[in-house]
Amino acid sequence: MKNKAIYIFSFIALLFMQVSCSEDFLELSPKTGQVEANYYQNEEQAFLAVTAVYDAYSVQNWQFVPTMSDIFSDDAFCGGSNVSDMSQFQEMEMFNMTAENNAAADLWNRCYSGIYRANLYLQKQEEVTWATDGLKERLEAETLFLRAYFYWDLVRHYGYTPLITEVLPSVEEYKTLPQNSPDELFTQIATDLLKAESVLPVSLTADEKGRISKGAVQALIARIYLYHEGFAKPVLGVSSWSNGSTTIDKAYAQSALESIISSNEYELVSDYADLWDWENQNNEESILEIQYSDKAKSGDWGGWNINGNFSSVWIGIRNPEGDDGRIFPGWSFATATWSLANEFEAGDPRKDVTLYDAEIRLDNYTRAYMNTGYFNGKYMALNDYIGSGGDAAHNFPRNHMDIRYADVLLMAAELTLDNNAKATGYLNLVRTRSLGSAAALSSITIDDIYHERRVEFGGEGLRKWDLLRRGNDYAAEKINDSFNVPADVTNPSHFAPRTFKANTWGMFPIPASEIRNTNDGVLKQMVPAYQ
Repeated sequence: MKNKAIYIFSFIALLFMQVSCSEDFLELSPKTGQVEANYYQNEEQAFLAVTAVYDAYSVQNWQFVPTMSDIFSDDAFCGGSNVSDMSQFQEMEMFNMTAENNAAADLWNRCYSGIYRANLYLQKQEEVTWATDGLKERLEAETLFLRAYFYWDLVRHYGYTPLITEVLPSVEEYKTLPQNSPDELFTQIATDLLKAESVLPVSLTADEKGRISKGAVQALIARIYLYHEGFAKPVLGVSSWSNGSTTIDKAYAQSALESIISSNEYELVSDYADLWDWENQNNEESILEIQYSDKAKSGDWGGWNINGNFSSVWIGIRNPEGDDGRIFPGWSFATATWSLANEFEAGDPRKDVTLYDAEIRLDNYTRAYMNTGYFNGKYMALNDYIGSGGDAAHNFPRNHMDIRYADVLLMAAELTLDNNAKATGYLNLVRTRSLGSAAALSSITIDDIYHERRVEFGGEGLRKWDLLRRGNDYAAEKINDSFNVPADVTNPSHFAPRTFKANTWGMFPIPASEIRNTNDGVLKQMVPAYQ
């Protein structure tokens, strides 16, 4: 991997920069004339402020949850150039993360930076002169959704973190914020999502692609509910998921999914391969898609200055030769496992879409650390899509499809499994799209759903969370087995077996920098493995 400086800032440091300045700085005149005191005045400024919250949602500052989730799971190995490359990912894969891990710090930073932006907007929206009916309510709902998403990332990665719903007047107050429980975080997530659900539109116009719809809120509610029931309740000991008045239970989640299905706003793309056509993004199957641009001008490798999908380069192939020069050189992280390759049934076209087989499709390439020959074919960077200006690695406009309609159907199948005919119908819609009507099942089990989820969403970052919500024993079996190396592999020493550590809960340690930057005793490692 290219050797670049990585700057890690704690959320305290970032907030300090935004609420505290030197006397000399205060005497300077801003070149744009736009500062907090004279901003948030009109609808255009409000829209741009909410866009800044979306920006934090898309940031990949040396962490990207889908890529890290795949590496944690049985779908991908860490890879890279050698055992020391991106050590933060290597530590995560081998269950050896420490509080100094950069990925843990970067994810924390991204979430709290987004929360700060959301809180600032929510406090300032009353100062805007509103002229368009319903716009204030809609922008507020989008911001609440994004804030809920940041807290969702925090609770599933750290468990116990400070809950901040307003911009505080001084850095000292941030240093004393209490460490909230998962129950309190889930309550805030429910509060924000339920309010957003009641406001956001079912339909988006053509020029609104990439914005949050009611369907995105409902699908995220169902996704979080499944994790809450399968993992948070039995492992973290949390109570029912509620905002204090409305409980999000099985019936609520099922109804949310049924609402998406009956809305007829989404449909499966008829050809699975077309889902991953770079010219077919924000398509009819996309419910929530992280937007990326090819317009980045900066050569700065700080994650906040990269507007393209940086992870497309992470997962690419080193020094590819052949395939008509289509493949942009990458760093060979998140190499796909043999376990994932073996999950596909014979003749399933999703295998060749999901897994790029470099041994067959290339004349030559650098077979780096943990090479299996398989790479993520869905999101790998392509030469035809290099942006203009800046560093080419920063400029790939490959959106990440966070939630798509196939996921809604398979979640609905899981939640209606007691009505097997209905559940089977939902699953078969997804299954026969790729395998044809002859592959339709007459009845299904939870294992059928998990199989279908794995071959449908391989390389999309969902597998880790599916494993965890089936319990530590299930996750341990699948993850440990993925390190069973085939007999004919030429690099077996790269795949030292790892042992699943149940007491990590699949979480990260709270960054040491955050513990140092807050008052003594405010932040503590609550996950057993990190105490």
